[in-house]
Amino acid sequence: MIDNTLKTNKKRVILAGIRIRDKSEDEFRLAMDECRALCMACGYVVAGEIIQNSESMHPKTAFRSGKLEELTNLVNALDADLVIFYNQLKMGTAERISEICGVNVQDRTSLILDIFSQRARSRQAKLQTEMARLQYALPQILNSVDESGHQRGGAVTNRGGGEMRSEIIARKYSARIAELRKELRAIEVQRGQDERRRNKILIRRAALVGYTNAGKSSLLNAMLEKSGGQGSRVMEKDMLFATLDTSVRMCGSGAMKYLLYDTVGFVSDLPHGLVEAFRSTLSAAREADLLIHVIDVSDPQYVNKMHVTEDTLKQIGADHIETLRVYNKIDKAKDTSFEGIGISCMTGEGLDKLAEEIEQRLYPQQKMIKVLLPYDKMSLFDQYRKVLSMHILENSEEGIVVEVSGPEKYVAAFRQFERKD
Repeated sequence: MIDNTLKTNKKRVILAGIRIRDKSEDEFRLAMDECRALCMACGYVVAGEIIQNSESMHPKTAFRSGKLEELTNLVNALDADLVIFYNQLKMGTAERISEICGVNVQDRTSLILDIFSQRARSRQAKLQTEMARLQYALPQILNSVDESGHQRGGAVTNRGGGEMRSEIIARKYSARIAELRKELRAIEVQRGQDERRRNKILIRRAALVGYTNAGKSSLLNAMLEKSGGQGSRVMEKDMLFATLDTSVRMCGSGAMKYLLYDTVGFVSDLPHGLVEAFRSTLSAAREADLLIHVIDVSDPQYVNKMHVTEDTLKQIGADHIETLRVYNKIDKAKDTSFEGIGISCMTGEGLDKLAEEIEQRLYPQQKMIKVLLPYDKMSLFDQYRKVLSMHILENSEEGIVVEVSGPEKYVAAFRQFERKD
């Protein structure tokens, strides 16, 4: 597939893929389309595409000889700068293909790491991305050593130059990974202190999770606007992995305010190193009281992507948390057979119902009592004012009469001062 109409200064890439027989054509086509979207998210222009159907990947060059020649001709015809393989490649394999076709070769995992490197803004995200890249490269270095070096160094006391070079690089990478882990732990300690401060004011927490580009950031902005919440709007863009850093805003109303977190989006076959490296960033999901699973119901593959998200939540240890499924983009959806709350961040449809459902799940049992609060206990006002509704009815010599309403777990702090009249 060739697109000769593309004239741009952006890097031109050829998207390559091998469909192994056990993968259906529809599954493979969708996977390639997603890889194309990842290329676009990295700022590339996909100038051409080349596919081979095979029982297996060639152990040395992925493509068979005839397809390699076709790839080389396509690179020259399109003046391509880069080849992106959907399939995961070993380092040696990528180097061999590069030598044959004359341009650099990357696989999908490396592409995702490049996107994360471009998008990382906070210190934590940058460190996590660097660690993920090193963790991805380390086993490749150890397993794909210069073969000529191995052949030269047969004796135990005279190891090959290739093996020695790989060990030097591996030691450097391992040392840097250890440094990054130390720096990230320090950041996690600070984040833990921030979380403990939030816990002291007893604010409930909800986290938006879902496949990348499902509309999580758009929903955060919509909920923020609806509740008159605190904080600026977060960036939203129709692009895979538009944002990496976790954002948090105060939403809700009255005694049912809550912190709403926007987390990094998931993707199928997310590299294990990225899941591990971003475990601390994804702690917002693991520590939430409620997960709001945002699903793009206008996507024909929304069911599969929903399962990808659920599998990823298992990987990070968040699958035990109560989850509310929210089907976004119903204004564009053809399938309306889903069971759950349907919304549109674009039109505002369903947002009122969603806001009510979130508050009911976070604060399921509302109680109201009348109390006589002594003047020396007025500090309770400041401690609970963000999670309880407190209405002063009258003043007396003993204290003030207050009507307190909200979740029983917080109202309980005032039970000893309750008036029965």
